[in-house]
This record gives sequence, structure tokens and C-alpha cells, in this order.
Amino acid sequence: MRRLSQSAAWILIAFVVVCSSCSRSQSATASPSIAAAAAASSKDTTPSLLDLAYEEPAVVGATVRATAAGLPPGKTVDLAWGTVTGGWVIEDYYHFGGKKYSESRTSLARVPVDPSGRIDARFTIPEDYGGVHEVIAFIDGKPAAQNGINVTQTFELTPRSGPVGATIELKVKGLGWRTMESTWVLEWDNHALGWVSAAGTRGSAAAHFRATGPVGNHIIKLYTGYQGQSYLNYEQAPNAELRRPEFTFQTTPGGLLQAAYAEAYQPQAIPQTEVRVADATMSLAPTQGPVGTHAMLRGAGFPRNSSLQLVWQTSVGSRVSGLGFEPQEKVVAQVNVGSDGKFESPVTIPEDLGGLHEIVLRSGDRLVARAFFAIETSIVSITPKSGPVGTPVTIHLKGVGWTEYDNIYVATYDNAYMGYACGFNSQGDVVINFTAAGEPGEHLIDFYPGIYEGPAKEPQQLYRLPQLTYADDHPGNKIPALRFSFKVMPSPEPRTTTRIRRSPDPS
Repeated sequence: MRRLSQSAAWILIAFVVVCSSCSRSQSATASPSIAAAAAASSKDTTPSLLDLAYEEPAVVGATVRATAAGLPPGKTVDLAWGTVTGGWVIEDYYHFGGKKYSESRTSLARVPVDPSGRIDARFTIPEDYGGVHEVIAFIDGKPAAQNGINVTQTFELTPRSGPVGATIELKVKGLGWRTMESTWVLEWDNHALGWVSAAGTRGSAAAHFRATGPVGNHIIKLYTGYQGQSYLNYEQAPNAELRRPEFTFQTTPGGLLQAAYAEAYQPQAIPQTEVRVADATMSLAPTQGPVGTHAMLRGAGFPRNSSLQLVWQTSVGSRVSGLGFEPQEKVVAQVNVGSDGKFESPVTIPEDLGGLHEIVLRSGDRLVARAFFAIETSIVSITPKSGPVGTPVTIHLKGVGWTEYDNIYVATYDNAYMGYACGFNSQGDVVINFTAAGEPGEHLIDFYPGIYEGPAKEPQQLYRLPQLTYADDHPGNKIPALRFSFKVMPSPEPRTTTRIRRSPDPS
């Protein structure tokens, strides 16, 4: 059971106050900190020590005993947990703005002060970011006692064995929000696979990747690395106390592999349909899917017997060329409203960039109504699916996105970084060519979401690297990983020619 000495406790409280003042500089909307409130109130009375006892290390879900003395009998203590609110920032749908947080607090418990002026309470460490958190006892809105807890990370890997292609999940809790405590890098057999974060999910997330060959044991190592790259001499790092766990995974024989599949898409955030005709309604179904999806646009309450233009909106351009990009509209159909003010218009989603698009109804230049559709990235093919070392391989995708956070996929080959592919310049149609390598057997090619670019002054440059916690913590659109396999066949044995020597003719 951990019980801080009084001197150690006050050192931790001082660290909390310093961290709080530093955190305000990272937030444009920082609210007054709990520590600042405590400092202001110290003009009247200095908060006493809130004694905290818990088993080391302090992790999410652990039980903490909080005691204090010298409090006014008969009062009620509001026990509060100091934390932050925030995460990834997306601006104007397409721009990645890094991370921002503002200070906040949540309630842990309400505890009566006994006749001797003491409290004795227990609480559970919330599922929250790792690092130092203030714990403050408020009476009548003023801090009466305080202390802090340094929450440590936990890592859980399942399963520990399976065939090539088996999905492996790494659950993390207590990842920090501060830059140096926010990002880990996962290595498979000393090859960088991708980065792990929980920036927008309060410190908890799950990373997903696949087991590769050959059959036998493989080492999975987690390093800290706030730039998305492993910090190898971490024992000498300023944050050496952070956990860097290591696991062993046993790849077993057998298993069946799909040559190509996209993981299931999560429901995308679709803005509300906008109608600028009084008492009219319009709906689109479905509102997300791959290119070629057959959708239906329905409306009621529109001007009777009118004709409207159906317009598809997209973006065109290139970030690399320096010419920039701009919105573009294309008329795709005429919508004829019936004598009852209703219409039904089929819409086939065109081949275009992934992500959000407007489907607009216009009368001349006037916008009448608009709905929204999110294009999902889809796999066209991988060809061929097998061959000897040196075989040229092509992967074809459609519907790759265009924003700063979903316009690329980052590729790995047998859990080692290979490169990235961008979809903006080719309007979402992406063709990747590479050469098969490795020993005979199944080899995995995985495409992970990543971030293309962001603010130049952002302290973290997590760009063009695979994000393994994409399903929980990818900024903006939650896009899935794409999975492929290629079977390397034994190279054909070279043909040998046997020459038969004839004996000289004795005659």
C-alpha cells in the first residue's frame, strides 16, 4: 500500500501546479485551473494535506483511500479529480490542427466530515489520461485539502499465439495527454510497425495488427517515441519511468488467409440535410458507401412540377504541386418534381475522392437543398496473388480521401514500414506497385490510416507513419485498415542439360 510522506506529497502537489500552468499554454480555451483556484484561496486559508493510500503502481481502476483531518465538522466534502478535456483538432473538415486540451475536473465522491473533523473515503481511479492528476477536497466551493496521483500506463496483448494473419489486439490504458507521455511505438522483431495513441479517447484505446511468419516466436516491443519513432535508449530519457513492455507472440502453422479485404467501416459523421424551401423535406439513403453505391434521394414539399439540377460536389487539386485545391461542382442529373411536390431520384455515387461530399439541388444558381454522402475506400484488386521472389505486384484502390488526415494509407510488409500512398492528386484512384520478397510462404501487406501533414509548429510530427490505434483514435474520419496477402512460391529449379559423350569410332 502506497502512502505518501508529507514532504513527498507537497512535492507532488507543487509538480501538479507547475504542470497545470504549463498546460494552459497548450490550450486556447483553458479554464481557470483547480491549482490556480487553490492558490487564490490560500490568501484566506492554506489547504491541508489530503492523504492518499493505494497499491503501486497507480493504474486505471485501482482503489484509493483518501483521508484528511482538521476539517470543519458537519460539512460535506466534494472530492474532485483534476483532468483535461480535448484531443485532436480538425478545422474546416480538411485541416489537421494537432492537439489541444483545456483543464477540467470531474466529481469523485461527496463525503461528510465527521464530528472530529475527519474524512475517510475511497474512490476508483477513473479511466483517464495517464500522468499527474490533482485530487482536491472542496468545501463550499473552496479547496480544503489536496494531493496528487501519478497514473501509470497498462498494456494488455491478446492472443499470444496464432497463425499467419491472426489479428492481434493491444489494449492500452493511461496513456498521457502531455506530449512526452502520449505516444508509444510498436516494433515487431525490431522492425517499426506503427504508433499507438489515445489522444482523443481519454488515454484508452486498442491497437490492431496481424501476426506474420515465419512459424515460431516473435518479439513485440513497445517504446516511447513522441515523434512516432522509437526512442531506444529510454533508460536515459527524461521520462525513463514510463513503461516499455515486451511480449512474445508465437506464430503457429496453418490458417486461411483472404487475399484482400477492408475492415468494416464505422458510421461516418454526416451533417444534417439542409432544405431552403419552407415546410419541405429531403432525405438520402444510404449516406455512406464505396464508389458505385446506388443511393436514393427523396423529397416532399417542393414547388410542384418544377425541375431542379442535381449537383455533385468534390474537391480537386494537389498539395504537392503548390497549386492548392478548390471545390468543384458537376451537374449529374435533372430532378423533376411531381404535381404533389414529391420526387425520387436515384443517385449512383461517382468515382471520386473518399470522404464527405455534398449532393446539391439547385434552381439556376440558387441552392434549394443539399444532403451529404461519405465515400468509403474500397479495394479493387491485388494482382497477382502469388509468385516467386521478384514478382511485380499491383494493388488497386478507389475512394482514397483528400483531407490532411485521410488522404494517405501507410503500408507495411510483414509488419515492417514500407511507405505511403496518396489519393488526392489522382482523385481517389490509387495504384501501388511493388516487388514480392521473402521466403516461400504467405506474406502480409497492410495499409493503415495515417496523418499526411499538420501545423509546422506542432511539437509532434506524427506524419506519414502507420497509426495502429486508428479504429479508436484516428483524427477526423474513422477509416479502417486494408489487409492483403501474397504467397511467395519457391523459385523454379534451373534446368540442367546433360551432354552424352560418344566414344571415338575405332574404325
